Amino acid sequence: MPLRVRILAASLLAALAGCETFRPTPVEPSETVIRPESVPRSAEASPPPGKFPPVRRGNCVFYSDFALDRADPLFAELEALPDQVLGELELPPTSAIVQVFLFETQERYESYMRAHYAKLPPRRAYMIAEPRVGGSDELKVFTWMGEHLRTDLRHELTHAILHSVLKDVPLWLDEGLAGYFELPPENQGVNGQHLEQLARGPFKPDLARLERLTDVAEMQKPEYREAWAWVHLMLRSSPATRQALCDYMQTLRTTAKPGPLAPKLREVAGEPDEALYSHLTRLHIPRPR
Repeated sequence: MPLRVRILAASLLAALAGCETFRPTPVEPSETVIRPESVPRSAEASPPPGKFPPVRRGNCVFYSDFALDRADPLFAELEALPDQVLGELELPPTSAIVQVFLFETQERYESYMRAHYAKLPPRRAYMIAEPRVGGSDELKVFTWMGEHLRTDLRHELTHAILHSVLKDVPLWLDEGLAGYFELPPENQGVNGQHLEQLARGPFKPDLARLERLTDVAEMQKPEYREAWAWVHLMLRSSPATRQALCDYMQTLRTTAKPGPLAPKLREVAGEPDEALYSHLTRLHIPRPR
């Protein structure tokens, strides 16, 4: 059954039954790179999805316990995502393989994540970077067949793409970029929900504070929105701000600690807070289709 048909069927079943099994209980967006050396695992945990033959599309290998429609348009969209992300950020192509584990239900996904990554806060999806001896990290994405599947896969695969070509990415920037690229290309990075929430206020941007965050638990809804806003400002407000971000991304290819980005943004955009306010007022919320 095509991916989108399965999503619709699951949502309809949940509505008719009056249960929450097929709806995402976490209210935060999907999450960032996690290095599991500090995360305990359960020896009794059930295996990840993989009863059916995996589907390879581009850099991704999809595993599931149900048949996947290889012709589903979502696969083609995800296959094109690396070119979109790396092209816009002026980064080199990647050949890294990402393993994507699709759970059939939210219950199965959450049970697996609790058993294997018990200390992680609840999220709809995760990208896990597992270190390998003498080689690059093994990149894995975990999520379930919920109504946010398209967004969550784009979000987590953006994390994986960045991780495959950079030494590291500051937490706020990693989430801001994933929030930007989780949207289809025609949106040009504009997130209507974020704009609506920011318009309601209060909104007091603080890039210096965001740049100090290092714990995934510190990234809550306001931090996600602000991180997205800064990324959108840099990529869409002017060629100078875009180049400042692209130069910063180039630095991240060789060092995991490039220093703060705020001073570089101030050089090309003036006072960052004022530049952000001005940029957001020029955006308009896309109409839902």
